[in-house]
Amino acid sequence: MTETIKIFVLDVSHMSYAEQVTAACLQGLANRDQPRLFLDYGIYDDPESRKTNQDALGEDLWVSKFRDAMGRQDEHNLNAYQKLYPIHVTKLNDLSSAVHQFQDLCRGFVVWDPQQEDTVNLAVMFCSVENWLPIAPDLVEWSKQFGLKIEKDLRGCWQDHVALHAWALEQLFARCRPDRVANIEPHWHRPELLDYVVKEKIFTCNLSSKGSGRAFNFGWKLLTLCLGGPTWLRNALYNVGLFRWVKNFALQKMSSDPETGLLISLLRKVARHPEGIIFGWHTNRDDEFAFLALLSAIGLRLVPSHLAANFSFHSALPDPGPLKQFHVSEADVALEPEKDYLTFTYSDGDQLLLMSTAQLGGWRRKERGLVPFNWEMQPLLAELAPALLGLFYSTLTPNDCLIAGPSGAGYIIPPLHDNLPEYLRRSAEVCAKADINVITSYYPDPPSKVIQQHLQAPDNLIGYLSGYFYLKHRPVKFGHNKVFLCNLWPHLSQIKDSSDEMMAGVKKILDTPSSTPRFIGVHLFAYCTTVSDVYDFVRTLDPSKVKVVRADEFLLAAKKYSLQSK
Repeated sequence: MTETIKIFVLDVSHMSYAEQVTAACLQGLANRDQPRLFLDYGIYDDPESRKTNQDALGEDLWVSKFRDAMGRQDEHNLNAYQKLYPIHVTKLNDLSSAVHQFQDLCRGFVVWDPQQEDTVNLAVMFCSVENWLPIAPDLVEWSKQFGLKIEKDLRGCWQDHVALHAWALEQLFARCRPDRVANIEPHWHRPELLDYVVKEKIFTCNLSSKGSGRAFNFGWKLLTLCLGGPTWLRNALYNVGLFRWVKNFALQKMSSDPETGLLISLLRKVARHPEGIIFGWHTNRDDEFAFLALLSAIGLRLVPSHLAANFSFHSALPDPGPLKQFHVSEADVALEPEKDYLTFTYSDGDQLLLMSTAQLGGWRRKERGLVPFNWEMQPLLAELAPALLGLFYSTLTPNDCLIAGPSGAGYIIPPLHDNLPEYLRRSAEVCAKADINVITSYYPDPPSKVIQQHLQAPDNLIGYLSGYFYLKHRPVKFGHNKVFLCNLWPHLSQIKDSSDEMMAGVKKILDTPSSTPRFIGVHLFAYCTTVSDVYDFVRTLDPSKVKVVRADEFLLAAKKYSLQSK
């Protein structure tokens, strides 16, 4: 590549939320055809910026362990890109200079209503389909300098957000991309993903999966019964083919709630397309599990996108070429039966935030590469933003094993998915593009038929590390030349243990007398434990008793042991 990529950089880290909304939407318009505008959001020092439905990364932990490692993540990405692409940077002074630079792309302004913040998403969609730049009322006077009309004022137009979304679905969905939808909570005041939804013309909403009323509650209990009911009942539902009937009946009952019913109707429209994807995150009125359960049952996969900045830029950069990583071959795996096999997996890599922040800065830590370590990735980036994925592949070490985050090509709960075999086939296809052959499967103990469906996936996959957590049972299954092996750590109650508590728990497992070899998979919560913590812990272990390995060697050794034991 020899042609220089000329881009403009705007620092938005000190701007108000309203100004950032305008800047992000302008960025989406500017990057539609080529990468031209890059925004620098600075460091996420506001505790509210690291909070969704819970305070997952407290201030003390952020400052002591993550802040310096993560740094100004956008600046880090731009510097990394400049080593791989011929990029020329021009810095813009302020929002006015940015709008002047790209004014020819704007056809007017649309004013959103701070009294009803859901109108932000509506204004974003008008930007997508009409090229009207969203502004808050206090920017109306500022906007006059550009000589563009205010084409629409959204203040006072709807009494409630359900009516607003019903209108948007009727009037704007057909003008947006049919196989994509985004769920963005405006009340969190995080505009980072808006550039991408504008660039891709994605219908954007803020609808809750958690309804109310007797009918809704009955439907929700039915849906969760398929996932958390007694093992014999779950196996019966799947083995005799009743799962789909129960699931559809549950969704029918859940649709009785006006807001959730509207969300179900919208998601079904997108799920008609084989490549259907939902971006964003849940709202402040529901939670991750309820949201994920609903979209999985409908047949969509989630690309978690809260705080995901500059993706209109990442996705517009040229393809870096084939993505290749180091692999351990089955022929080179020599089983050491006197040892415990131990593998560590860093969670949450399916989130675009972790992809754009170098795994919360973990990829830049000096200990990376000094110990075998598995990094969850979002393999869909091989299609959506291969340049960003290429930043990882260009700096790989042999100890870094890139695996797919839960549960493959997009985040789902596998037992609830409407068409799991097709999802697994598609996941294998996308993983092949990213040279990934191991997947973390979110749910630890699915019905036996669901495990068999995993094992029957295409042969480029060698197996699955099952369980973001475990509840009671920890299955280990073999078949079709693959392994489905549940992690031994953590239990659901231990997900957010500190790094010291986690290491003490793993050490207790290692110290418990048992026949060998044992295969101990450890799934680390990304917001508590780092590769540096793992490196320090591994140095305390006796290598004559414990073998720390990558995920691929771990699964291949477990497979060899299984074959020898038959």
